[in-house]
Amino acid sequence: MTMSPKPLALIADDEDTGRLLLAEAAIVAGFKPLVFDNGIEALNAALTQEVAIVLLDVEMPGMDGFDVCRSIRAAKKMSLPIVMVTGRDDKAAVNRAFDAGATDFVAKPVNWSLLPHRLAYIARNADREANVLTLLEERTAAAQRIERLAFYDTLTGLPNRQQCVEMASRLIEEASAGGQSVAFMYVDLNGFKRINDTFGHSVGDTILQRIAVVLRTTLDSFARPGLELFLARLGGDEFVVMARQDQARSTALKIAKAVSAAVEKPIAYEKLEFTTGLSIGIAVYPEDGKNVETLLKHADTAMYQAKVSGGPKIMVYAPVMSARLRDSLDLETRLRRALRANALAVRYQPKFRLADGMLVGVEALVRWFDEELGEVPPNRFVPVAEESGLIIDIGAWVIRAVSQQLAVWHTAGIAVPVAINVSGKELLFADPAKIVQAETSNSGIPASLIEVEITESVFVTDAIAGRSSVERIRALGCRVALDDFGTGYSSLSYLTKFPPDRLKIDRSFIQQVDQSESDAAIVRAIMSLAKTLGLLVTAEGLEREGQLRWLKAHGCDEGQGFLLARPLSAAELEQRFLRPRDSAEQARTLRTLAALPR
Repeated sequence: MTMSPKPLALIADDEDTGRLLLAEAAIVAGFKPLVFDNGIEALNAALTQEVAIVLLDVEMPGMDGFDVCRSIRAAKKMSLPIVMVTGRDDKAAVNRAFDAGATDFVAKPVNWSLLPHRLAYIARNADREANVLTLLEERTAAAQRIERLAFYDTLTGLPNRQQCVEMASRLIEEASAGGQSVAFMYVDLNGFKRINDTFGHSVGDTILQRIAVVLRTTLDSFARPGLELFLARLGGDEFVVMARQDQARSTALKIAKAVSAAVEKPIAYEKLEFTTGLSIGIAVYPEDGKNVETLLKHADTAMYQAKVSGGPKIMVYAPVMSARLRDSLDLETRLRRALRANALAVRYQPKFRLADGMLVGVEALVRWFDEELGEVPPNRFVPVAEESGLIIDIGAWVIRAVSQQLAVWHTAGIAVPVAINVSGKELLFADPAKIVQAETSNSGIPASLIEVEITESVFVTDAIAGRSSVERIRALGCRVALDDFGTGYSSLSYLTKFPPDRLKIDRSFIQQVDQSESDAAIVRAIMSLAKTLGLLVTAEGLEREGQLRWLKAHGCDEGQGFLLARPLSAAELEQRFLRPRDSAEQARTLRTLAALPR
């Protein structure tokens, strides 16, 4: 059985007899003695070895016992028991020993029979004190950890929401006393959810940590006397920057522009590059609110407007934004209710071959009639659906409704292709191919009767994910049309790498195509490009006969618009175009459509 080594007792005395007797007392008390005849060697041993107790004579050459004791304590060995052995039994000597950090003292002449018991008692007492001290550096550390968890974000190390609120209160109080202002900047990352969904939360966490460093570094560049800055992470991909200064509003705008520019730089991570942007809302005390809750709410409102506006990504709060947000939230609530109640409707706008007027397909358009609001135009409710994520549920509802209608027509011997608009959010965050496959299968119709219309922005936002989603749709036999072509990020690269079946020229180019040479040149270029790539071209927004004549003369394949036919219900579409009285009617369609009621 292995015996545990005895604890060391360090002994320093310049007298041979004193060292011998102290060593013997230490052995009796259960220690292994380690003896020295001078203070310098004793101090070195105390600092380099694990000793359980120290016995120091006061009078020693080179370094006396008081200095050795003081040096041991200076080395942070606070729990090590140190006993001073001195012939000076005067009060001044005792006080000097304790001032140097001694645990106890033994006066000469020494009672050698009692000394071992005293040493053992001192050592046991020191162990208890050490345990108490250990329990206390642990309780303190635990308290510090609890405080850090309460006031700091564990991922980024930045102050959290609670500390942000407390700091905001202090800044407002100081600004009020000093006649200053405080700017609240509500910062939100654009498209961050896509990073988490595509690459996982570990990658997303790393990106958030990098963003936090970028924000901190950028703010540090603004540090100067008279400006107090504070950065916190509220949670998720939301941060808050606060600035207290005489002219906080103008300073906040400069800071917002700087952090936006800094965050837009690509972030490299494991052979990948991530590029994101910020939406920032600014509210300022005291003009935009007098308390923390109001100012944070108004800054958040301004940020929301920046995110949904499609324009500047930095917005300063204005009272009208709150009313607009309330309207938007009310509209979202009503839209959710309508979707649950199956109260949306689908209208079908015909598309015609311009050469002979034959119907070549229809486009499905969502319509919504609210009992209180009446007919809600798509340009009002679609942005709300996009921002809230409802567009994904609406998209699935449209696919289901169209599939069911196609089944009705199929039973009646009618086969007409139907184009469905699929938003970027559906392609990146949902699985429209899976929904198309399920709904067409349930309805017993071929998926090839459905054409999917997408916009160019899908490939710019996330080319890999967008292309993968579209490829799955095309694998079902669906055709793909590129909608609103020419209005955003037109790039020949994705047209050649992943060509669609059809280009739809945006109505903004068609509106003056017969009157504006620049618009005409753009449309001619698009049609020439499409012909080279073997793509069909559909002109949107036909409303005048002059437009129609120009498009026919220049070889445009197809057209749709109010001149030809407005969006129709399924019954109206059947009556006018799907059940012709004779074959000549289709041939006359193009000539007679202009006379249809407007």
